[in-house]
Amino acid sequence: MTAAEITLLYETEEEYHALSEARAIFSQMGISFRDEAIPSMPSLGHLQGLMSRLGGAVCLWAAGRSAYLLPLLATTFGPHYPVIVMPCPTTTAPQPYLDTLLGVLRGLPVTFTLPHDARGAALLAVQWLATRHPSYADLLQAFLHKHTLQPV
Repeated sequence: MTAAEITLLYETEEEYHALSEARAIFSQMGISFRDEAIPSMPSLGHLQGLMSRLGGAVCLWAAGRSAYLLPLLATTFGPHYPVIVMPCPTTTAPQPYLDTLLGVLRGLPVTFTLPHDARGAALLAVQWLATRHPSYADLLQAFLHKHTLQPV
């Protein structure tokens, strides 16, 4: 079994579904990914296990109710674990709550997208993979060309 290049993190079913477009993009590009559910009350052992399972994958986190874990995990990720946070405001995690949590992360190795911007988050994840190997840049350019987006 090969390691996934991208790990999709989420807690709730809403967060899981918010990543649907990202899954479709990765599948179209032939990029391996895996889903990683975060339990609503994770133990320290579970969080340590999560970190060991990442294996250097780019992480795309749909952060809604699970956003309270961001400060803890962001300080642990470090530069070897690129993290893209896609805010997913809901009634249980409204935008002001997420803004407060995300504000704490300034200066840490975390990148944010607009709320529910799975497409932008997916393309950013592929761009990060391209820094590791140029073949991902070719995949990204082909996808952008096919979908009539202009490269940045």
